[in-house]
Amino acid sequence: MKRLYMKEKEILSLPIYYAKRTNEATLYSYSKTELIKYFHYLGDNKINTIYEIERQQKDLRQIKELLLFQKIVVEDYQIIALLLEKGYPINFKEYLKNNPSYQDKILFLKKIGLLLEKLNKIRTQEGLLTDFFIGDLQEANILIDEENHNIQICDMDSCKIGNNKPFPTKYLQFLKMYPYITKKLIKKYPLAVYSFIPNHNTDLYCYMVMILKILFSVDITKQNFNEFYQTLYALKSEGLPKPLYESFLTLFGPQENQNPYLFLEDIPYPFEKRVKNMI
Repeated sequence: MKRLYMKEKEILSLPIYYAKRTNEATLYSYSKTELIKYFHYLGDNKINTIYEIERQQKDLRQIKELLLFQKIVVEDYQIIALLLEKGYPINFKEYLKNNPSYQDKILFLKKIGLLLEKLNKIRTQEGLLTDFFIGDLQEANILIDEENHNIQICDMDSCKIGNNKPFPTKYLQFLKMYPYITKKLIKKYPLAVYSFIPNHNTDLYCYMVMILKILFSVDITKQNFNEFYQTLYALKSEGLPKPLYESFLTLFGPQENQNPYLFLEDIPYPFEKRVKNMI
């Protein structure tokens, strides 16, 4: 991969693309189609992750939904930023604030599930990307094309890849179920000191967290064991399709998590109104 040589002051003189600054980085407009992600601080784990993505870029670029960086930006032989394509204009989190239709929500959620299924087949059938997982799968890290209902996963430099250490995630914390997870399901949801290690099961967990939150207004990350099962039973009583119900049940069982994307369009049309009345 080619390098882009720039000085820090050149980057800081560029117009800011996204006003909401994070602790990690700021996005600057570089051209009509490109951005500079300038890091405020780069630790060894982040540098290791960037180089590992570069090493596996050929395999990663098979997945068009992954918004990978184009070049590593260097000053005095040190990484200071990444050059990115701009990608789709809005993220899923902001899009949901516009109160889209229930069917549009389902179409985008189904695309996310299709992506996870594609990645799983590449790992199991082709033996590629076996050490790559999205990790922080959440609404703000998903860019969307409203017209064609396509998606892009951004913030890829925080993925799980190679031998890097897991980065913080929004949903992968198990706040009220931590003792149960670490005692009963530690092989399914492995722990590295204070952070859970992303794998196929954790990516599906984060995906199902989003489904339950976006379609049914339920945040299972704040529930304990009993509350979770009470929620599922209530949804089932209101008409949640059995295959979808059974997919959610796998989350805290010993079996592998099941990808529920095939069942999303089976949700009955009036279900949205019934759920609103339920909560």
